[in-house]
Amino acid sequence: MIHRLAFALLFASTPLFSALAQDETSEVRVSVVLNTDGSRTIYETNAASHKTIATTTGKDGKLREKIRWDLDESGRFLRGEVFGPKEQFRFVLQNKYDANNHLIEETHFAKDQSVIGRIVFRYDAAGHQIGYSTYDGSGKLLGQTVAPSGSAAKRR
Repeated sequence: MIHRLAFALLFASTPLFSALAQDETSEVRVSVVLNTDGSRTIYETNAASHKTIATTTGKDGKLREKIRWDLDESGRFLRGEVFGPKEQFRFVLQNKYDANNHLIEETHFAKDQSVIGRIVFRYDAAGHQIGYSTYDGSGKLLGQTVAPSGSAAKRR
């Protein structure tokens, strides 16, 4: 039996394009995002199992990366296994969120569960991301990024 698919096209004021397809008889949702660099990421989400597979391909259609995500009860990306272009394991990442639903930390782990690195995100009082810091596996600060000072005024 062929399932009816509902399609919704979403256009933003950015050069990104997103398309959604959902099978009305199941919990699987597929969305496609065209990234500004010409690559595309397809998200296949199964709400019932709390899983998403994110597959990114280049302009040439070749696989760049695949992430197999576990989602939390709110549908947020909690833990992902990252694979490279030949589907080789690269690392595991785990996300932490604050009470306001902001991603505050992303930690990368090797196969043996040792920490490879960490990204810690910062937000202003209005909840806008204002920068992040990157750390290596031993906790040494590698760098920081801060949003341009004019960006807060532009958001108002």
